[in-house]
Amino acid sequence: MKKIILFFTCIAAMSAVKAQQGNNQIGIAAEAALPLGDFADSYKTGIGGFVKGLFGVGQAGQVTFTTGYTSFKGESSTSDFKYTSTIIPLLGGYRHNFAGGIYVEPQLGYGIYGYKTEIMDEDETDSEGAFTYAIAVGFEASGFDAGVRYQGASKDGSNTSFVGIRVGYNFTLGGSSASK
Repeated sequence: MKKIILFFTCIAAMSAVKAQQGNNQIGIAAEAALPLGDFADSYKTGIGGFVKGLFGVGQAGQVTFTTGYTSFKGESSTSDFKYTSTIIPLLGGYRHNFAGGIYVEPQLGYGIYGYKTEIMDEDETDSEGAFTYAIAVGFEASGFDAGVRYQGASKDGSNTSFVGIRVGYNFTLGGSSASK
């Protein structure tokens, strides 16, 4: 946990020093999440919403912080047996903006993974945290942001991964425009 706090403190310090050199934005997005591997054997396509801070560093870069909420329903849920999984990511990253609005954004951080099971009107919940990583590619123009990202986590031999298809909008907060 100390390493995660140190990581986010470094990101905050870098963005405070360099923030006025680039494009500062806050973004909101919706995402459809397609489970992969073992996760896909148990869960259907998920849906989520996200908030992202983008802090300009130079003309083509942005340090990012992303959080949100994604929910997946169980594959074999019935009226007597239902189960869901939720993911809350806390990811720091770097977005590099290329000419034409294309970007690449690797991210690292922590994820909170929740599980809920309902059997004949009795609920049981659990949650755990895990190191989480992601890589996104996308396109941004005039605030409109669309992209695809892979997100994964591994804990105790279990892998949770998915591909997200995201659509959102980034509001400019100040600083100069990033070159696109």
